[in-house]
Amino acid sequence: MNSNSPMFSTHQPNTGIKALIQLDQLKSDYAQMIVEGMDMNTLITLAVESIEQNIKDYDMEDLKEEIIDCYGEETWEGLGGINDAHN
Repeated sequence: MNSNSPMFSTHQPNTGIKALIQLDQLKSDYAQMIVEGMDMNTLITLAVESIEQNIKDYDMEDLKEEIIDCYGEETWEGLGGINDAHN
């Protein structure tokens, strides 16, 4: 191999990692800029849509478990949660 081959490259081996870290930071900065430009109603809409997307594949049992785990049985019932048919 000659000294111009990739094996003998003068580039630091973590250049790709540095580029990924920089890209991640740029993405984070961009997201922060977008959020800072939003009013409260837009932020609420974005949050609700994000949560709905995250739970779209939940079945009733998954949803019940998450609500009870995070907020308790009373919240589940308050949201209109139905009782299991076999109880």
